[in-house]
Formats: sequence, structure tokens, C-alpha cells
Amino acid sequence: MGYKSSEYYIEHLDITDSTNSYARGNAARLWAAAGDAEAIVVYADGQTAGRGQRGNVWQSQTGENLLASIVVRPAALPVHSQFALSQAIALALCAAMGYMNVNTLLKWPNDIYAGERKLAGILVELDCCGPLVEQAVIGVGLNVNQEHFAPMDKVPVSMKMLTGEACDVEEVLGVLLDSFSYYYSLLESGNYPLLAADYKAHLLGYKKVMRYRDSVSEFDARIVNVESNGYLCLQCTDGSTRTYAFKEVELVI
Repeated sequence: MGYKSSEYYIEHLDITDSTNSYARGNAARLWAAAGDAEAIVVYADGQTAGRGQRGNVWQSQTGENLLASIVVRPAALPVHSQFALSQAIALALCAAMGYMNVNTLLKWPNDIYAGERKLAGILVELDCCGPLVEQAVIGVGLNVNQEHFAPMDKVPVSMKMLTGEACDVEEVLGVLLDSFSYYYSLLESGNYPLLAADYKAHLLGYKKVMRYRDSVSEFDARIVNVESNGYLCLQCTDGSTRTYAFKEVELVI
């Protein structure tokens, strides 16, 4: 069963394959139940097949973390401006973490980092109708109370590990949704420049020389811009500039 909270219709699951898959597969029923709610939220205690960016698996201990999907139907979001959705949810996560005394930065395109460790990941999946985004399912995986993770290349971190205190997952969700309401309102009003400026202000490596790796080599560069389509613009230390789409370059941490 679901319930309404402010502008959201919220449904809680004990366990599912992935909240994004569940939300997309049940979208018609959820929107019918949502009534006049502006967005749908599905969150689960656990996932059996959580998904991240680039086909990665999102690992999470049951009951320890925030695993949620927010479903929205933008009024008039052009497909070519879809990256604004990633900016809105990423900024909402940073704002929510700041409210809860956790300092974070964004790692392009939309990972949330505390220091050099990953705290949260985002997966946005779209359904489009012609030139407009008809529906977006925004998946969020946020490490809240988990303290032990399976071995992996990039060591994750959780809110509890950073603050030393356990957090109530539903409280964290509430803070995140309040933050997302603000940033989504900017998107709905067409204020893409403010979203873009705020995104760059929170971006790890913006105007700062750091190490990057593409399919050819590693090199030193600074971020000078993120285009409206999400492409990353780097200025190398030799003065040359390079532009990359998703998956074409990564920050070496």
C-alpha cells in the first residue's frame, strides 16, 4: 500500500529486484493511485538486482541504506536538456547531506562523493515522446548505515561511517524529497542556467587540475564547463581542450 506525503505518492517495499525496474513496470498503477500527486516515490529495504550507471551492480545490505526511485512527468522538458534531471537530483542529494552534516561533492556526471569515497549513485531512465521527456525514473542508492562492503575498486563510504551515528533511513528520504522539490521546481520553471551554475559549484575538479583517464592515456586537466547535454569539457595542462560524452573519460581517484 502507498500513501501521500506532500506532493509525493510513496510506496514502500520490503524487497524488490530494483526500485527503478519496479517503478517502471508498475507506473500505470502507481500514477492511478497517486491521484493529484506530482511525483511517485518507491523505496525498498533491499534489492536483489540493484543497478548503477554503466551496467554496474549496486550493492547494499538489506535495511541499511536508502534505495529509492522518484518518478516524475516533466511538463515540458526537451530530450536535449535531459541532463538537467541528473543535475537536480545530484544537487538535492548534496543539499540533503549538508542538512545532515555530511559534506559532499559531485563527481561527473552524477556520483556523490565524500572526500575520495563514493557515498551515493544515481541512475536516470527516461521514456520520451517525440522531442520531450514523457516520464523519468530517477534511481538513488545512498549508503546510510552500512559499514562493511564487499571488496571493490573504489571503496564506498556511508553516512554512519562519516558521522559516527546511525541515521533513520525514512528521515533521510524525507530530507532528500524536500531538497528535490526545490531543484525540480527550477527545472519545471525552465531555470536551467541556475541548475547548471549550482551543479558546477559543487563539482569535484571544477577549475582545479586533477588526473583523468580516457581510452588512450592518463592526463592532467581541469573542468572548464559541463555542456547542457552533460558533456564534460576539459582544459589540459598543455593548453588543449577536450570534450567527452558519458563513459569516455573518468577522474582518477
